[in-house]
Amino acid sequence: MKRTILFLLLFYSILAFSQKKEIAENFWKGDFDKTIEIGKKILETEPNDFETILFIAKAENEKGNFKNAIPYLESAKNLMKEDWQKSWTLLETAKNSFGDGNIEDAKKNYNEALKISGTKNSVKELKKFGMLTGLNEFYDNWKIRESKNIIFHFEDKISEQEIERIVKTRQKAFEEINSFFNSNLPKKIDFFVWDLKESFNTVLNTNLGFSNPVFCISHNRLIQTPGHEIAHNVSFWKNNNNLRTKFINEGIGVCFDQQKNDKLQIAQKVYKNNSIDIKEIWKNQTKLGDDILYPIAGAFVDLLVKYDKEKFFQLNENQTYENASKIYESKIDEIIENFTLKLKQ
Repeated sequence: MKRTILFLLLFYSILAFSQKKEIAENFWKGDFDKTIEIGKKILETEPNDFETILFIAKAENEKGNFKNAIPYLESAKNLMKEDWQKSWTLLETAKNSFGDGNIEDAKKNYNEALKISGTKNSVKELKKFGMLTGLNEFYDNWKIRESKNIIFHFEDKISEQEIERIVKTRQKAFEEINSFFNSNLPKKIDFFVWDLKESFNTVLNTNLGFSNPVFCISHNRLIQTPGHEIAHNVSFWKNNNNLRTKFINEGIGVCFDQQKNDKLQIAQKVYKNNSIDIKEIWKNQTKLGDDILYPIAGAFVDLLVKYDKEKFFQLNENQTYENASKIYESKIDEIIENFTLKLKQ
């Protein structure tokens, strides 16, 4: 009998370890649905396991399901004892509040987290989040303007004339793009404008522009198109339970950039010197220079939008080629083939 009990204890211990390893692996590779699924199974037998609770909260935050994360964050707050637990919990609580538009609460939790000696990774993540969202003191001297749908953050060197121009054109872009998507964003877009001409931002250590649509954030240069980054935010929140591919997602950015230009004509010029296999690029997420991918993807998305709006909305939720094969049935390969023929003209 004792041997049986010991065997069962060992079995469940190994199973729990395996599941906890699996939950971490799925989170870090970005499979948040699987993370949540495994986490809930673990909690059936270990309802007070702090790490599992935190992983579920983190996964819900990363999906933009901020309300779903709240019960797990409350549980984490009740269980946290050590500094590393407090650091991660306060960070995720700040993310949750920011994502849901409770900026003051986000600032409060962010500042509390700064006071705690967390782990090397939690401190690094906290700084990254502060720089992404504008909560870091680095932005204290930036100029803030607000329109109906956007909170603008301007580097203090930018002139009032430029500020007025950008506020007007970006708000107009939002209205035109969302008149198509009809998305419900959880908060206003935080739109950061850096006084940079070059793409690389040494402060953020990345290229501009980019967006984090989960938190409705965009970082931009002065000379970017009015709608590209806004389109990323708006299209994401058509249904935040989505799956993105670079080819379609960046195509959306270009298609809705609010530039009154001929997308197909621009793509044709690029294709002449860079003939590509669209199916291969799309299906396998093959790496391709943005100067080639963006115009071709933009023209292709423009074609899909005009072909069938409702089918395009379905594709927007799951942007894989495999899903397109289901939505458009056997016609997707024909659409790609006909589009490629147009590029060759």
